[in-house]
Amino acid sequence: MSAREAATNAATYTSAGGAILFGMSANEIAAAVGAAVAILTFLTNLWYKHQHLRLAKAKAECVKPGFPCPESPADE
Repeated sequence: MSAREAATNAATYTSAGGAILFGMSANEIAAAVGAAVAILTFLTNLWYKHQHLRLAKAKAECVKPGFPCPESPADE
């Protein structure tokens, strides 16, 4: 992609984003920001729940006979 095409693309996307942003009222912007924060919160919570489930499964494996428990830093 040439420098001219890159500049044209940047100008197009910037002007489209500006038209969307400045064409919205304060309430619409607040609603959009709130929706984005809600989605990011959901995804963050999903990731932490996945990590918690992984740790819980590893701990459950430790209490079964015949499965070695990995050493944790707290055990040292």
